[in-house]
Amino acid sequence: MDYRKMASQLLPLIGGKENVSKATHCVTRLRLILADNTKYDKKALEELDGVKGVFFNSGQLQIIYGTKTVDAVYEEFLIMTGLGESTVAEVKEEGTEDLKPLQKAFKIFSDIFVPIIPAFVGAAMIVGIKSLLTTAGLFGLEGSLADQSKLVADFAACLNIIAATFTFLPVLITYSAVKRFGGNPILGIVLGCIMIHPGLMDANAVAAGAVPQYWSLLGIQTPIVGFQGGVFSAILVSWFLARTEKVLQKHVPQVVSFIVVPSVTLLISGLALFLVFGPLGNLIGHGLGIVTDFLYNRCGIVGAFAFAALLQPLVITGTHHAIQGIEASLVANTGFNYIQPLWSVSIIAQGGACIGMYLLAKKRSKDREIAMSSFFPTLFGVSEPAIFAVNIKDSMIPFICAITGAGIGGAVMKLLDVKAIGFALTGLPGLTIVYPPVLAGYIIGNLAAFALPIVFILVCAKAGKLGNKQP
Repeated sequence: MDYRKMASQLLPLIGGKENVSKATHCVTRLRLILADNTKYDKKALEELDGVKGVFFNSGQLQIIYGTKTVDAVYEEFLIMTGLGESTVAEVKEEGTEDLKPLQKAFKIFSDIFVPIIPAFVGAAMIVGIKSLLTTAGLFGLEGSLADQSKLVADFAACLNIIAATFTFLPVLITYSAVKRFGGNPILGIVLGCIMIHPGLMDANAVAAGAVPQYWSLLGIQTPIVGFQGGVFSAILVSWFLARTEKVLQKHVPQVVSFIVVPSVTLLISGLALFLVFGPLGNLIGHGLGIVTDFLYNRCGIVGAFAFAALLQPLVITGTHHAIQGIEASLVANTGFNYIQPLWSVSIIAQGGACIGMYLLAKKRSKDREIAMSSFFPTLFGVSEPAIFAVNIKDSMIPFICAITGAGIGGAVMKLLDVKAIGFALTGLPGLTIVYPPVLAGYIIGNLAAFALPIVFILVCAKAGKLGNKQP
């Protein structure tokens, strides 16, 4: 491939090099921040050789090239435009400037959780191994493997300690959140340690019925209780700490700032945690918990259908990031995450719609190539190429077929009581964090979500509902 030619063909279709302020790339996509977002020609870009899809999301023009190809095109693009390299984080930050306040708020969740996802993934897989050793009835045994051997039981107990992510969740979140808000992340670690200090009663014990003692802080009766699993409390107080630190750095004389700034920042933030942001975060978490519990548990398969069907429309609007906080709270407080299976079917269904459109496309056409290349990322939890490059490109029908299939897949997951022991992994990688006794249900739910959109699309095509436009 002539990567230089591919890069040069882009420039006139995005308003010239003077219209590009930043450029970066991820595994499959070239990501551009444009000075004027009205100057790019989406249809012409989609016709270029090597381009598998074009969409605009989170303030970025994203052009799908696929793995390896995007690296070479990006390198040539930088040479032609004279731009310096930018990180994905920098481009994301600039891309959010034109977002509405609510969209920015949801975007913050993604920025906070993405850096600490490896800790969740690693811990969830370790807990999965422990579950295989301690769950009764597996491998044809009356009890568990741990019941048969002290060696296995001790190993399982050790694994439970090694999977410390969920025990120390507030520490991870405050570190990442304070860093995201521009504060000193080391102070964030200290703040997280305050939230789960052993001198505080465990929040889970209080939830189970234990009676807490109280401090009188500034005349306010405050429960001496920790914030285990307090995702929203951690984020709110991290924002306050970062803001407090910045104000102090601005006004405290340099000669004493090294001592005064961290001391006063921690003192004020610690008090604010117990008096304001801790209770407020608990209230938010409790409210969201009521909503998700209502949809999934109170409404049964109807709620699960709606939940799974709505996830990808949320992805389009960019308001899906807050769900990561809910998932983290579920895992930390209950040990299980019933949203992960719903995420998986919602993404896999978009892949199924791609295959449906692939079957309708002409053989050896670019449309067929784009449909297939957009399908593969859905197997690993990435749905944006499928959505923007195929399923809503010419008609909303494929997307509607996909979310309908996702809803049915979600209902199947609910019927089979499928749940995970972590989050952030779906599709094939999600197999590693599903609660072992319900692994078969996870496979069945995903297969249903994958197959049904294909059937729906073929039926719609036969009935003439797709019109003359194909992917």
